[in-house]
Amino acid sequence: MRVVFSRVLAGAALAVLLVMGNNAGADAAQVTRTLEENTRITPPGVIVAKRSEIPMFKKGTVVTLNEYGEVLEGTLAEDISLPYETGKSEGAARMSYTPPTYMYVPMYVDSGPRYRILPFKGDTRVVFNDRGEVVFGTISGAAQSIMLDYSNHILVADGEISFHKNGMLASCTLNDDSFLRPAGWQQLLNDNFKDNVACPGYVEFKGKKPVKLNEKGEVLFGTLDKDTKLPGYNKFATGVVAKLLYEAGTEVELDGKGVVVKATKK
Repeated sequence: MRVVFSRVLAGAALAVLLVMGNNAGADAAQVTRTLEENTRITPPGVIVAKRSEIPMFKKGTVVTLNEYGEVLEGTLAEDISLPYETGKSEGAARMSYTPPTYMYVPMYVDSGPRYRILPFKGDTRVVFNDRGEVVFGTISGAAQSIMLDYSNHILVADGEISFHKNGMLASCTLNDDSFLRPAGWQQLLNDNFKDNVACPGYVEFKGKKPVKLNEKGEVLFGTLDKDTKLPGYNKFATGVVAKLLYEAGTEVELDGKGVVVKATKK
């Protein structure tokens, strides 16, 4: 009996050590380091790079490194062009419109690498994914074209920018007044037809203002360029949703169903 009991205790102790070892490894996967001088550090996924293509991080700031010493987050010391989130092929951005099943829509799928580059501003924070692509940063310079999918691009102004894991733009500043579909656009197919523009479900959002999009490219936050009808909560009937008219220049925040949960007139 004593032998069996001793074996049980030894086994339990070994299990605890293994668990502690695994946790320690998990904690050690990422480390932070304060830079004593401006330092070039490669992000994950780099196969080849010229010196000028390796991002330089600012002296006196903290960088986050993975277990191999590749940079995951830090403050840039200078302006540099870097690749941004492409999304994995199996998680590629899907358009929010699905054609009826009886329609045949030929599609071209390119599974090869995509070269997507943006200029990022020095003295600002940048965050990389595990493929070395920027998922958050601050772009600089003139209007930049962002690829949303194989046939759609959007012009963004300088400022903070971020991406969803599927490669879809998550937040940016619009460069121009732009027509985009808000979340829940199916409820607004023809409500905002005006000025000889009849685009089902689209709303015009104001340029030089921030927008936030969901993973399908539908707007969750933005500033209206024209008087616009959107689903909102009726002030006189608690919890009741109705189509309300919001004035041009109103900053709107929508929930996942496309209902306005906050509206601020700027």
